[in-house]
Amino acid sequence: MRAPVTLLIGALALAACGEPASEPADAPAVAPPAASQAAAGPAATPVTLSEGMMGTVCRAGVGAVYGQPGADVMVLDRAGGVITVGWRAPVDGGQLTAECRIDGNRVLWRPLDRPVAGENRWMDQPGDPVVTYSLDGSTLTVSQSLPDGTTTTTAEAVTTEEEAR
Repeated sequence: MRAPVTLLIGALALAACGEPASEPADAPAVAPPAASQAAAGPAATPVTLSEGMMGTVCRAGVGAVYGQPGADVMVLDRAGGVITVGWRAPVDGGQLTAECRIDGNRVLWRPLDRPVAGENRWMDQPGDPVVTYSLDGSTLTVSQSLPDGTTTTTAEAVTTEEEAR
């Protein structure tokens, strides 16, 4: 009688060996870096932007990073595909600035006024937030994906008047 029970227990144990272990329901899902980059924002085909529209995308993208409405971020300078933007500092009313450039559907930026010079770098390294944009008619959508997996998306209407800025 012991032999059949032992064989049955052994058969069940071997059958369970080939099944993957299930994760607890509250365990965070971890995606490979390429998948998280692809899921970071709208999957629209990048279009060639006019200089005015590049400024609008930079204002919205940098504004999303720093928690500012795109309308509160102003284009200060344009030079060789790099756009300098600025906005009022929320704490002391001074001015904060950053540079921005568009690479495909990504908005890349670098702060210009951090106290440590090494922190004023282009935010395009692994572990930096990923900011993407898409244009659908007159709607500009900006998505920001943080390293912890949090994603925020904002949309704003864009008109031809904004291109003149």
